[in-house]
Amino acid sequence: MAIKGIIFDMDGTLIDSKLDFDQMRRDMQLANDAPILETIEMFTGARRKQCDEVLRRHEQLGVEIASVFPGVPELLMHADSLGLKMAIVTRNLKEFALQMLKVLPVSFEPVIGREEGPIKPDPWALLHICEFWQIEPHEALMVGDYRFDQEAGKNAGCPTLWFSQKREVGSSDWHTMADYVLEDNFQGKSLLDRILSENTP
Repeated sequence: MAIKGIIFDMDGTLIDSKLDFDQMRRDMQLANDAPILETIEMFTGARRKQCDEVLRRHEQLGVEIASVFPGVPELLMHADSLGLKMAIVTRNLKEFALQMLKVLPVSFEPVIGREEGPIKPDPWALLHICEFWQIEPHEALMVGDYRFDQEAGKNAGCPTLWFSQKREVGSSDWHTMADYVLEDNFQGKSLLDRILSENTP
């Protein structure tokens, strides 16, 4: 098995949009622990429209204040220099994702937003990317900061990498789902080299 491509989550992994999910839930009048997208998917009519408008407003603000996590540009340029394919699967709207991705030093193809198909942890987008790249799922590394990313990777049959983004490893069980854990983005290049060496036929 060889890793031929990397599928990245975007927000919280490569880019910090500083989205306030708790405020989103308050604005939508959702329960404190409700999964936002899955909850509003059950709404219809005016209730759904109101929640969609709140979500869009927050995501637009996220575009305006987004910043790149330290160490990420170096990792992406290293992956690009190795000839690895790179794609994005995000639970954000694609139009906002494309705006935020402009601040990164590499390009991604394809970029899949939530409006294009079943969202993570469903494996649909990951499998679609592998088909687009003409590779097998075990040849694509799924990278993300949240449990949905790890679950989507496992559901698709991809090896997974968890970006802890300075969370203490062990403060959640997400790291136990991941095949690899990155605690410091500035160590990303060396970890990627190790992953590639461990997955070389």
